[in-house]
Amino acid sequence: MKKYILSNRTDANAARLLGIINAFYIAEKLNTDAFFTWNDELEKYVKNRTHLPSDKLFDKQKIIGVQIDTKEDIFNEEYLKKHCINIENEKYFSEYSTPLSSFNEFKNIFLNENYKFFEIPFYMRYSWKDIDLNDYLSKASIIWDNIGFNEKILKIIKDANDKAKQLQNYISIHIRNSDTVYSYAEFRKYNDLTTYHATPYELVLELIKENKDQNIVIFSDDVSSVEEMIKTLNMPNLLFANDFRDFEKLTPTQMLIYDVVLMSKSKKIYGTHSSVTRLASAISNHGSHINPYDLYNHKKRYEIIKNNINILNLHNDQKAFSLFHLYLSGIRSKIKLKILQSYLEEALKLDYDNDKYRIYIIDCLLKQGKAKEADEYIEKILQERSEEFLNLLIEKIEINQEFYFKRLFINYTINAKKGRNILYIADYLKKHAKNYINSKKNKILLGKILNFTYAKRFF
Repeated sequence: MKKYILSNRTDANAARLLGIINAFYIAEKLNTDAFFTWNDELEKYVKNRTHLPSDKLFDKQKIIGVQIDTKEDIFNEEYLKKHCINIENEKYFSEYSTPLSSFNEFKNIFLNENYKFFEIPFYMRYSWKDIDLNDYLSKASIIWDNIGFNEKILKIIKDANDKAKQLQNYISIHIRNSDTVYSYAEFRKYNDLTTYHATPYELVLELIKENKDQNIVIFSDDVSSVEEMIKTLNMPNLLFANDFRDFEKLTPTQMLIYDVVLMSKSKKIYGTHSSVTRLASAISNHGSHINPYDLYNHKKRYEIIKNNINILNLHNDQKAFSLFHLYLSGIRSKIKLKILQSYLEEALKLDYDNDKYRIYIIDCLLKQGKAKEADEYIEKILQERSEEFLNLLIEKIEINQEFYFKRLFINYTINAKKGRNILYIADYLKKHAKNYINSKKNKILLGKILNFTYAKRFF
């Protein structure tokens, strides 16, 4: 039976395009052909979790929303006939459900397992230890150049290449923010699910300061915030990719492709582990990709955000996001919980519908030994927004069905006898998160905590 390599991404366009590159790269190594799928599952998923009437505007903020164009809007007819397939009723091997650490492991499965299609991960470059990076980078850019884009996309790619030649020597900073930060989307509520995909502007300000002698191009789906930053800093060498293309006429997908190409031509790429920066890095030849979170430890992050938080006049959702980062970096830097609680309270004022902050405020109170205050706070929540709060508390990650806030459950168990509302939440978790509460891992953690005075750690 003939066997093939498959890219079957159902998420955003950058991950899909990177998946296609990886599929062709591995197919060449295994002397076979590569195929990919293209469906609208993500668009349905996003629409169910967002409240966005326009894909370019929210609350007077210009943003670039998620949009999955049809395959015909991106690729030419010949390329689609040759490489795009529907595998709805096809059984196939997926590396995502059977994680591997090397190409050799995958090759062994490919040669010995009885499947027609074998799916490889879009993050293969980072997770397979035996991938020759130089070989991958040299071939990834060639594969990209040979993708059968349609004429409209090829024109956009040419425009980006022409602009790169004009700019010549520059670095890129990518800020992935819109649906991970703004209150039109539910994702921001899911604990830290998307927290490290996005970047606080306070860290971006630090990156700009450290590279002030370079030509810098900013790339972002959060247009208005970047415009505010550029206006405030007033640096002639600080540019915005949005000024090089037509924001009003191009679709989000078309703008993405323009940005990825222009980013790939820069000498350095700063950005989180989002698929946009990964794709740009893959086709860049040099492979540069510097994650801001890797540059600064938690203590340094805390200092940077605290020092820079009042420089820019940003949307309330952005301010709340930065305050949550202050909490996250502060908790790991042993900042007093009373101070960290104040950041959460301020974030809640700015993003009142986000029960994530209420969940963490309760956690802060319990860790400080303020059970009575926590119990009263819970009572108020249950009176005012019980359904929203409880639903979020037991919300699960769709892929693995783990609870977003599972690490915070244990404090309700420890303090269950210290207030009737705390007990109510503890019993609610026993009922709705029974398997996790009764898991061996959770019981071991509970035993360790009960062996010492919990509050001592925080004072």
